[in-house]
Amino acid sequence: MAEENISKKIKSTEVRPNCILARDVVTKTGVVILAKNTMVNSVNFTKIEENNIKYVYVWEDSIDDTLAAIHGENTPAAIDNSSKSIADKLEFKEFDDTYTEKLDSTKEMLEVIEQGGSIDKNALFSITKEAMEKINCKSDIFAYLSYIKNTDDYTFSHSLNVSLLCNMFSKWLNLSEEETEDLTIAGLLHDIGKLKIDPKILNKKGKLTDEEFEEIKKHPVLGYEIVKDMDLPEKIKEAVLMHHEKINGTGYPSGLKGEEISNYAKIVSICDIYDAMTSTRTYRKRFCPFQVIRNFERQNFSILDTQYLLIFLQNIAYTYVGSLVKLTNGKTAEIIFINQSQMSRPIVKTDSEFIDLSKNLNLDIESLA
Repeated sequence: MAEENISKKIKSTEVRPNCILARDVVTKTGVVILAKNTMVNSVNFTKIEENNIKYVYVWEDSIDDTLAAIHGENTPAAIDNSSKSIADKLEFKEFDDTYTEKLDSTKEMLEVIEQGGSIDKNALFSITKEAMEKINCKSDIFAYLSYIKNTDDYTFSHSLNVSLLCNMFSKWLNLSEEETEDLTIAGLLHDIGKLKIDPKILNKKGKLTDEEFEEIKKHPVLGYEIVKDMDLPEKIKEAVLMHHEKINGTGYPSGLKGEEISNYAKIVSICDIYDAMTSTRTYRKRFCPFQVIRNFERQNFSILDTQYLLIFLQNIAYTYVGSLVKLTNGKTAEIIFINQSQMSRPIVKTDSEFIDLSKNLNLDIESLA
């Protein structure tokens, strides 16, 4: 699925934003501070500097020499990150404006396709591509989506969000340009079948009845019926049809298992669940990313592809190194270190102490600060 990966050893001073690590970054004492396939950003790069790491291995295709070094003097994104909250960053405000514009485009295009109109792959891909171009450190997309205002058009905002996450995932997997485009479009189209579902059921504030949930479960097949005869690669159509299948056979619509499920569907499924849990719904508040990571760790290794899920969780967790969070005791803390065995329970630092949440089970991360 991915192109042949070629790793390259480079000096830590040559690391650029969005480089993807080809090996774990390990200290002299054997502690893993950044995991393989983690995308470097302006926050987690400090772990390399602080631990005096001289060299790292990165995937050669992830090196973008057009971007400034993370630690350089001409790094506005890094300076902006350190001096402002996300909501106040100029880059986020520009992304937010573009997101609103692209959400309108998403709604317009999906409605045309649902009504049997022609499909334009380039136009679909450009929606997500142009939104991502507003972000210097691509992994910031997770934090940015946490600050996007809620909209009444959940089906469309969810489709755009999943497409953005799939685009990010393609970079972690070192996919080709063509595969990146296809996976990104698969994320955008995955829920198109919901446009055939009664809006009263889709937007219901209370718990769905068994009958209503059975109606919702029809959307993968309804979506496949919309796209099956369109000029699209089969793997995109399979993602629309299979994104609710589970590797243990408990999913729908066909109860497929393991390798019976397409790779794109497995990836879209992870992004789908993550965005659904971190989005505010009419019947509940959004979950904190670390609550979602914990849920993945506890419940989803038996139903989602382990290889893809580990890459996803590692990159999400390391995205938040250096971020401020609110603990369940009311204190604000900074995330210092991600525990590989329990990524949902990192080491954090308050004003007065370091706390290893993997050992202190009386505390938890409640929300981003």
